[in-house]
Amino acid sequence: MLTASPEMRKSIRKTAKDLSRHEMTQWKSIMCDLDREMSILEVGCGRGGKTDFLKSQGFRNILGVEKNIHQVEECNKRGLNVVSLEDFDAGYSETKFDFLVLSHIIEHFKFEDLISFVDGYLKYLKPGGLILIATPMLHPHFWLDLDHEKPYYPQGIKNFYSGNSEQVGFSSEYELKLKDIRYRKSPFKVKNDRNLLLKKNDLPILLVNLFCAALFKFSFHVLGYKTGWVGLFKLKS
Repeated sequence: MLTASPEMRKSIRKTAKDLSRHEMTQWKSIMCDLDREMSILEVGCGRGGKTDFLKSQGFRNILGVEKNIHQVEECNKRGLNVVSLEDFDAGYSETKFDFLVLSHIIEHFKFEDLISFVDGYLKYLKPGGLILIATPMLHPHFWLDLDHEKPYYPQGIKNFYSGNSEQVGFSSEYELKLKDIRYRKSPFKVKNDRNLLLKKNDLPILLVNLFCAALFKFSFHVLGYKTGWVGLFKLKS
């Protein structure tokens, strides 16, 4: 029996995950020249992971908005400035921000709902302000998240907000110009496997995935494939 122990399974998966990290290096590249004093609105900040990252990069004026009140409370306990949707509507209705962050949120919306959602936050962005969108593309593991509605691509967002969209039945008063684009890559790996799901005789597949993650890391992300993108857009004045 080549079944990994719970401790071994956890250790292998953690090591593989650490070796597979790539997205945040793309964030660093895309934000390297941005003013660290700008005011930031992070929508759907969750447990504050991206907020922590922004702070680690020198950004200090960050407001997070989160619908899950328990996560709001946990973020506040950690000293993060995060408010609920209700508190944001009540206290920041007239506030304008320099930078809007939508990280791994647009893939949870159908198109007709996405436009009203994005436009609803673009009104809080100053003219000439920036918006960062990070989201997965369609890849073999996209639908493992049950609340994913559909993948969105930078070309589609760019075209819709160009001011010349031919999308029938939908339009926006806002225009966005793409300033920079980076793609997230991931290592090849096995996910939909009987032994992995049952946690029986799973050690060989765990080791294969670990090996692929190591190849990805030490090939400088060449031996992998695109699974998402990070785009920086500018709101036209």
